[in-house]
Amino acid sequence: MIFDDPSEEKPCVDCGTIQLNTECHAEIPPREKPFRIGIRAYEISNTDGSFVMIDNILYSASLCKVGIDTGDNYKSYALETGASGKHIDTASELKCDNFDSKCRWRSGGDAMVMWRRSSSALPSSLLLNATGTTVGPHGGYAVLYVEQGTQKKSLDILRSDPITCQSLTENEFTFRFWEFGQINLEACAVDLMLKDIECIPIPRGSSPANVKLTFRKATKNFMIIIRVSSLNSDFDNMVIVDDISYRATLCTDALSVFDIGDSFVSTPMLSLLLSRNVHTAQDLSCDFSKRASACLWGMLNQDEESSDIASNTWTVGHGPLNDEKLYSLTGISDMPDGEFGLAKFETGGSSVLLSEVVRCALDNVHVQFKLWTTGTAKIKVCLVEESSPSLLDCQDASSGDVVVDLPRIRRPFRVAFSAEAEDQGMVLIDNIVVTGQICPPTAAKQFSSKTFRPTADIPDPNVCRLLSCDFHLGHACLYESSQVSNSAMHGVGQIVLICAIVANRKLNAFLTRSKRVFILESPQFRLNTVARLHFDYKLQFKTIQGDANLFICNDSGTKELESCFKVEGRDGNDYIELLASDTKVYIISRLSESGKSGSLEVSKIIFTDTSDQAIC
Repeated sequence: MIFDDPSEEKPCVDCGTIQLNTECHAEIPPREKPFRIGIRAYEISNTDGSFVMIDNILYSASLCKVGIDTGDNYKSYALETGASGKHIDTASELKCDNFDSKCRWRSGGDAMVMWRRSSSALPSSLLLNATGTTVGPHGGYAVLYVEQGTQKKSLDILRSDPITCQSLTENEFTFRFWEFGQINLEACAVDLMLKDIECIPIPRGSSPANVKLTFRKATKNFMIIIRVSSLNSDFDNMVIVDDISYRATLCTDALSVFDIGDSFVSTPMLSLLLSRNVHTAQDLSCDFSKRASACLWGMLNQDEESSDIASNTWTVGHGPLNDEKLYSLTGISDMPDGEFGLAKFETGGSSVLLSEVVRCALDNVHVQFKLWTTGTAKIKVCLVEESSPSLLDCQDASSGDVVVDLPRIRRPFRVAFSAEAEDQGMVLIDNIVVTGQICPPTAAKQFSSKTFRPTADIPDPNVCRLLSCDFHLGHACLYESSQVSNSAMHGVGQIVLICAIVANRKLNAFLTRSKRVFILESPQFRLNTVARLHFDYKLQFKTIQGDANLFICNDSGTKELESCFKVEGRDGNDYIELLASDTKVYIISRLSESGKSGSLEVSKIIFTDTSDQAIC
């Protein structure tokens, strides 16, 4: 016998001198290592020539089994999955239990023996011998079959798509495996150049249960691989991997249901329910720009009587948002466009956003909007009767582009977005578009005008009487000077125009270094629509060093002046546009840091609509 290893013993069976047609019989003892059979002719001493003829070689033996019996119907195919080398967005994308087009795992490539896919059922006896149980893989699984004599360097790896970044919080990589023969596995985190970062041996005794591993060194730009760590190439070997999953907090994952980016903020919604008329379905469209000031949507007042409608607050959200964090929470790749409606629940609850009253819905009325939900939050689109605060005819909506068809309704109603959550969560809506045919409101005539205008476009005359002032009778009407430190008081005096016999009055405010700021505060009011407040003004300086500025502020006299409307001129007539949500106006004059003195004159304040038509 001839062995591959020259140091091995070479047993010899000598048949001696044989005659023609003589049979030689040799018994070969059991051998566990590979060998070859050799026949040798020797001690040929005839100088005239000799020859040896051999024929009818017969060999019978019980050979050692080196192959693996996978069954008569076993088939495997090239492993073709959805893995393309693109970085994953969420850890759950590495879940793979069928190794199909949705799987983000693939054979590494550039190897003689590659991973393949099979869905064939394995013989129970094979599984029992390998693991002691008959539990096998289900559906599609990855398999690596290694024939006898194959070296480890010729074997391919099973690798994931790359992971850009994961936090240092706990992660868990799990999968099931089966090993047949003398072969061992390891799981490694490697960089994008396939250099090892961290490797963990896979305990053979864990099969076929899930093995759970944690990588503590890999954080950025890495992949997870499964590979053969050692094998006995004297026999055939096979390994199967199935039911892969990965749990981790990626750097782009949201840390809570409220985490949609560091730049995300929310502000109060400026739109109110003011009984404004809805002329067309398009009037209910809303993109929440300018804090929804132009939207015909709002919430019930907190002092309204109890009803099915919750009084929790809807707000307006501002970005830009982190698209990866929002995607991890909602599974939607589209982002809100600019400002958006927001209902936020810290401990559960409900919140309802209502439209103004629609007289009736006729044909093909549709409500469309974009929706995102996080946590346990959800939303329904409901109809609300004008005379009843109860929610009617609600339809559930799911995240994405939502279209709700409204039935024909012959009586006045409101449309309601009813958001609720059992625990923490948020509802984001954007780009509300309402189409179809509705009943228009009855036209109204204002102050005997021959032109009919909708009442929703006419500001409240009561507000006009509150805000208009010509400083007659020597006082500032309902305006007051705010009492703040370093503020200047005002006085009202009479001026006489030389070129006319008509007398008029003015408000004077004097600014000095000790009293640098003058604030004229309006009475509180409540508007039903957008309006304008006109005023005549004049800024004067006592010295050339004087430098005073004039600002008009909505709602707050304590906010930064840079965020208020600055009057650029030195004298003349100007106006500020009031929103339906405004409740106060402040006229503020301030002396500059280098100024020594100055004064402000205001001689007339007039309240009009947006067409500059007088209201009172």
